[in-house]
Amino acid sequence: MNNAILVTQFKNFGPSSSSSLSGIDISNSIDFGKGNSHGDDYGNDILDFDSSSSSSSSSSLCFIDPLLRKECGVHGITREQCLNMGCYSTSTKKSIKTSSYSIKNTLTPSIKATTTTNIKTNSISSKPNSTHTIKSKKNCVINENQRRECGYLGITKNECEAGGCCWEESNSHEIPWCFNELGKSIQIEKEPITVRFLKPEEWSTVNLWAWDANGNNLYGDQWPGKPIHDLHNGWVSHTFPKNIGSVHLLFNDNGREKTKDIHDITKSTCLKLYRNEILHTVDCNLNLSVCKISAESRIQCGSKDISEDECLDLNCCYQPTNKLLNTTTITSVPSCYYSIDAPINNKANGSCNIMNPFQRTPCGGSSDDPMNHPLNETECKKMGCCYHELSNDPSYTNTTTFTPIPSCFNHGPGVPSCIVDETDRERCGYEGISQEDCKIQRCCYDSVRNQCFKKGIKSVIDKGDCVYTVTKLKSSDSGIKAVLDLKDKICQKYDIDFQTLDFEAKFETDTRLHIHIQPTDIENYPHNTDIPKNAYPFEIENESHQNLQYSYHLEEGQNFQLKVKRSDGSLLFDGISFIFERQYLEISKKLNPNSSIYGFGEVLAPYRRNNQETQHALFNTDNATPIGQNLYGSHPFYIELMDGKAYGFFLKNSHGMDFSITKKDANIDVMTIQIIGGNFDMYFFMGPSMEEVVKQYYKVIGAPALLPYWALGWHQCRYGYKTIWEVEMVVENYRKNAIPLDTMWIDIDFMDHYKDFTYDSERFPVSEVRKFVKSLKKNHQYYVNMIDPAIAIDERYGPYRRGIEKDIFIKDFTGKNYFVGEVWPGQTVFPDWHHPDILDYWTNEIRRFKNLAMTDGHWIDMNEAANFCDGACRDDNDNDNDNGNNWDPPFNLGEFNPRVPPFSINHFGQKAPLKTKNLDMDATYYGGLIDYDIHNIYGHMEAIITNKALLSIDPKKRPFLLSRSTFPGTGQYAAHWLGDNHSDWEHLYYSIPGMLNFQLFGIPMVGSDVCGFVFDSNEELCARWMELGAFNPFARNHNGLGYRDQEPYVWPLVAEASRRALSIRYKIMPYLYTLLVRTHTHSEMILYSFAMEWPHDANAIAIDKQFLVGKGILITPVIEKGATSVIGYFPEGIWYDWYTHDSLIGPTFKTLAAELVHIPVHLRGGYIIPTQGPSLTIYDNRKKPFELLIALDHNGKAKGRLYLDDGISIQVGQQFSEIEYSVENGTLIGKGFYHYHEIQKLQEVTILGMHNPPMKVIVNNQESPFKFFNSTLVIDNLNLSMNHDFIITWKK
Repeated sequence: MNNAILVTQFKNFGPSSSSSLSGIDISNSIDFGKGNSHGDDYGNDILDFDSSSSSSSSSSLCFIDPLLRKECGVHGITREQCLNMGCYSTSTKKSIKTSSYSIKNTLTPSIKATTTTNIKTNSISSKPNSTHTIKSKKNCVINENQRRECGYLGITKNECEAGGCCWEESNSHEIPWCFNELGKSIQIEKEPITVRFLKPEEWSTVNLWAWDANGNNLYGDQWPGKPIHDLHNGWVSHTFPKNIGSVHLLFNDNGREKTKDIHDITKSTCLKLYRNEILHTVDCNLNLSVCKISAESRIQCGSKDISEDECLDLNCCYQPTNKLLNTTTITSVPSCYYSIDAPINNKANGSCNIMNPFQRTPCGGSSDDPMNHPLNETECKKMGCCYHELSNDPSYTNTTTFTPIPSCFNHGPGVPSCIVDETDRERCGYEGISQEDCKIQRCCYDSVRNQCFKKGIKSVIDKGDCVYTVTKLKSSDSGIKAVLDLKDKICQKYDIDFQTLDFEAKFETDTRLHIHIQPTDIENYPHNTDIPKNAYPFEIENESHQNLQYSYHLEEGQNFQLKVKRSDGSLLFDGISFIFERQYLEISKKLNPNSSIYGFGEVLAPYRRNNQETQHALFNTDNATPIGQNLYGSHPFYIELMDGKAYGFFLKNSHGMDFSITKKDANIDVMTIQIIGGNFDMYFFMGPSMEEVVKQYYKVIGAPALLPYWALGWHQCRYGYKTIWEVEMVVENYRKNAIPLDTMWIDIDFMDHYKDFTYDSERFPVSEVRKFVKSLKKNHQYYVNMIDPAIAIDERYGPYRRGIEKDIFIKDFTGKNYFVGEVWPGQTVFPDWHHPDILDYWTNEIRRFKNLAMTDGHWIDMNEAANFCDGACRDDNDNDNDNGNNWDPPFNLGEFNPRVPPFSINHFGQKAPLKTKNLDMDATYYGGLIDYDIHNIYGHMEAIITNKALLSIDPKKRPFLLSRSTFPGTGQYAAHWLGDNHSDWEHLYYSIPGMLNFQLFGIPMVGSDVCGFVFDSNEELCARWMELGAFNPFARNHNGLGYRDQEPYVWPLVAEASRRALSIRYKIMPYLYTLLVRTHTHSEMILYSFAMEWPHDANAIAIDKQFLVGKGILITPVIEKGATSVIGYFPEGIWYDWYTHDSLIGPTFKTLAAELVHIPVHLRGGYIIPTQGPSLTIYDNRKKPFELLIALDHNGKAKGRLYLDDGISIQVGQQFSEIEYSVENGTLIGKGFYHYHEIQKLQEVTILGMHNPPMKVIVNNQESPFKFFNSTLVIDNLNLSMNHDFIITWKK
C-alpha cells in the first residue's frame, strides 16, 4: 500500500466515526485535524500486504491497512482456524507479524495518528513496549527453532512467566512465544472459565443467563436461566466447559432483579454488584489469571506488612512469596500487589485502608501544595476522600523525602489511578486524543481500546440518594422560599456538592412560574451567579394573580422534588434527578410516550425532538452545520405538548450544557440537562397552547425587533465576489432576468486584508463603492456588508489603536495581557462587550465606516466568538507564552477549573476541549467575568451593542442587523440566518425545522443560505431551494468561496422557478409585513408549524417538511432529489390551490404534482390574505394597488388583517393603520384604525369557495359588476380608499 492511499483512508472518515486502533503503538505524530497540510508526509513504506496470505485472493476486503485492523484471533492461530472464524489472515513486512484480523472501518479524524512497527496481538499490557529482565531464568535466550511450547493458544505474557516459562515474541506464527527453558518440560494448561458472583443480600437466589459469541444461549432458552452453585460464604460459582473460550452473561434473582450484561469473559473472574454497576474483584478465592504476575512485574499495593484481608480490601492480588517459583533468586517481592501491565478495578469499598505513605495521594489543600492547608476529617469526607491519621506514627515516616504523610487522601493505592473499570471510565479530552496529549492532560490511556479517561472513579447516584431536604420553608401568596440542605450527604457525581441552597419559587403571573436556586453563600461562588444584567437591559413585568394555572408546593423536612403541575393536578414537569455541584448541575424528567418536545437548539435535528434519542451540547461555536452537534447559538428553551396542551420551560443560564433524550424503557423516555456552571434560573410557562407559550416566553426574553419593510425583500450575497464591478454585474443580471432583488450584500471580500471597517483600495475602492451604493439608492435597493468582532493587531490600524487607548479588549487568564486569537486578518484581539466604554468605541468605528460608503444594515458574523486557534494563539518558539497558557491543567476535585471542568459537554459532537475554535475559558472580561461563565452570550451582547450603535448613528431609522451567534433575547436586536449550510438535499430539509425552531426562540426573521453555502450547488437543488427560500422570512441566496456560481439566473430553470416563487412572495408582501410587525407588537410568529395549529392531530404534530406562512398559507416544498411530485398532509379544513383555486377537504394526505419550476402552495379556508404587486422591489411593490384574496371555510367565514406604516421609522407612535377584515353571511367588512395615509387603493377582491354565483354585489351601498367562475367570485375596479371602512355584500 502506498503512502497516498494510506493517508486518504485516514482523511476520509467522517465526524461520527469512532476510534478502534486496537493494540497499536502510535508514535511519530501526524495531526490529521483541521487545516493540516502534512497529509502526504506519512512516513516510510513500512507496511505491505502479503497477498499469498490473504483469506481470498479475489476479495478486496482483505486488503486492509494494518493500522485499521482489529485483532480477531490469538498468537499461534493457524490460517485455517482464522478463516473458519470468518476473519482474514495476512502477513506484514518489517517486524509486523502474521496476524488474523477483522475489518474495522472507522477511525476518528483529528487524532494524532502515527506509524509503528509493533502491532501487538496478544498482550493485555497498557504499556505497549514494556519489557522485564527475568533474572532467575538464565536459559531463556535460545534459538527460535529449539523452542519447546510451554503454554496454550492465547496465553498471555504474564501467565507464561508466572508459570515458570520464557516469553519472547517471534515474527513467525509457527514459533511459540511461550516456551520452556533448556532442560524443562513445563506445560501450562488453559483453565476452564470460572465466574464467581457475590450474592446481593436482598437476593434469594442467583440464576445465570449465558450466551456465546454467536448469540447462542448456553443453557437453554428458558428465562431466567440456570441456578448456580452457592458456596455458602456469600459467593456463588459456576465453571464453564473447557471448550468455551469466551462467554457473555448476566446474573438475576430468579428473573426479578438482574445485573447489566457482562461481555467477553475469557478468564476466570470474580464479580460484585455495587449499586447497579458490576465490579471486577480478586477476593473470591480463585486463582485468577490477572494475579498471575511474574515477581518482577509486581507493584506493591498497601504497606509491606499488609495482611491478606487488608490487601483484598484494596482489591489487589495477594500471594505469599513462599509460593512463588524460583524465589531463591528473587528478593523483596511484594505479596500484595497489582501490575501496570494488567490493571484491575480498584473500586471496592474499604479502599481507604492505605498505610504506606508512598501509596497515598493528598486530597484537598492548595493546588500547588496539597499539604499546605490540610483538611480536617469533616472537610475531608465532604470532599469524598479518605481520612486516617498516621503522621505521629514513626514507623510510617517517609524518611527519604521527609514529606508529611497525608491524613486526607484519595481512594486506593496511588489513586486517583488508572485502575478504573471500563464501565466506570469517564472520557478525558477530545474524541481521538493521542496518548501523548492524554498524558499531558494527566489522564489515563488504554492503548488496547484507544481510550483516554480520567483517573479515579465516580459513583453512580441512584434515585433516593443525595436528595436535598427542605428546611426553613416560608410560603405566601406570591411564592415559596426555603433552604435546601444536603444534610452532610456526599454525592459528588462530578464535583463538590453545595451543602445548602437558597430556593425561591415566584408566582409572577397566572401563567408564569419562576424557580430560582443558587448556593446559600453565593458571594463566595461568582461562577454560580445569574447571567449579567446587561444581557437583558429591561425589566420583566409581573402581573397580579387572578387564577393561577399551575401549582407547586414543598413540605418542611421532606425530600426536595422538582414537580410542577397544572392547577387541575395534571403533572407537567416530573423531575427525576436534581444535582447542584460547583461545576456540574443536572436536572432530568420523565417524558410520557404521548408527549412531543420542540426546541432546545441551535441544532440540525427534526422539529419534534423526541422522535429519536439525541444528545448535543448548547455551546456557541463556529461549526459548519453538522447534523446533531452544537452550532452558533444556544437556546435552552423547549415546549412539551401533551394531549393537545402545551407548557414551556426556559433555563436562563449562559454556561455550556448538554441536552439529551434517552430511552429508559419501552414506555418512558428521559430528558436530561447537564450544565457546567451557573445556577438554576428556571421559568415555566403554562400555555396552554404552543402559541400562548411563545407569547409568554417573549415577555421574559423580549419581543422581536421592529425591522424595516425592505428586509422582507429578496437578498443576494456570496463569499468570493472579487471586485465591486463583479457585484454591480450581479445586480444588473438580476434586472435583465426579471428576478426580484431588494438588497445586495458583500461578504468579507471588500475588506483590506480582511480588516473590519476598511475597503480594499484596488478591488473595492471607496469611490467605486460609493457609486455603486448611489446606483442602488436610485433604484430603491439596499446595501449590507459585514462586521466581524475580531480586530486585527496592527499598530497602523485605527480601530486597533483606538481600542488599545480605551482598553476595551478581552484580557487573557492573567487579567493583564490582551487575549490574542486568530481570525481572517491574522492575529486579533476581541472587543469586550461588557466594558463601560465599549458602546462609544463601537459606535465611533461604525460611524467612521458608514462615512466611507453608507450602508443600510450590517451583518455580524464569527461572533461566537470564532477563533482559528484553540484558545490563545502563540508562537511555538515563544516559551514564555505571554499571550496565554496553552496547557490545560487537569481537573482536581474541589478546585474551580474553567479549562477542564469535571464534566465534558458534547462539544463538536466529540467532547472536544471547550477552547476548541473558541477563546480560552479563563479569558477575562471587565468586572472579573470570564468566558467560561458568559461564553454563550458573546454574540448576543455584540448584537445589543451594535443595535444601540446603529440607533445612535441614525435614531430615526429601524436598524437592520443579522447575527450568526444568538441567545434567548437576541431577536430583540437582530435577525438570524442558519449559518454555513451545505448544498445538499439533507440541509434543504433541515432548513425547515431550523426556521420553525427560531419562531419559538424569539427570532422569527430567519432563513437559510438558499442553494447552500458549502460545496457546489446544481440546477435541480438550487431550483427547489429557491422555491422554498421564497417563503423564508429572511430570504437570501448566499454562496461560499471557491464554489460554482449559484445566483438564480445562472441556470434557466432556476431562473424560471425563482420568478414564479418570488412572484408569490412579493404578491403576499402586505401579508408578510403584517406578520413581521406583529412579531414585535403582539409576540406572534411569521411561520407556524402544524403542531402549533393542530395539537390534537397525531399526524400533524411530527410534520416538519411542510409549514404555514402566518396561519393562512400552506407551503409543501419538494425536498427530495429527482422528485416531480410530493405527498402533502392537509389537516382539518378546506384548502385551496393558490394557482387553480381548486379545493380539497382535510384531514387527508394528497400527492401533488410538482414539476421542477413549481412549488405547491395552498390557501387555508377561513383566512383573508391582503396582496399587492408583484414587482421586482419592495418600493415598486408598494406603488401597486391592493387586493384581497379570501378563502372561505365550511361556514362561509373568513378573517384577516393588514398593517400599514412607512416601513422604516423606529418611532411609529400613532402613525400607522391597522385594518381588520371579516366575512360572514355573504358580507365583507373592512374596519380599522387609520393614522397612516395610504395612497394606493383597494382594487380587487377575490373570494374562493362560493358554491353559487350571487345575484348582485353591493359595495358601500352601490351595486358593482363582478365575475364568477370555478366557484370563485371576483370583484374588480373597486378603487376603494385604504384609509376608510367599507362593506361589500353579495346576495344570492
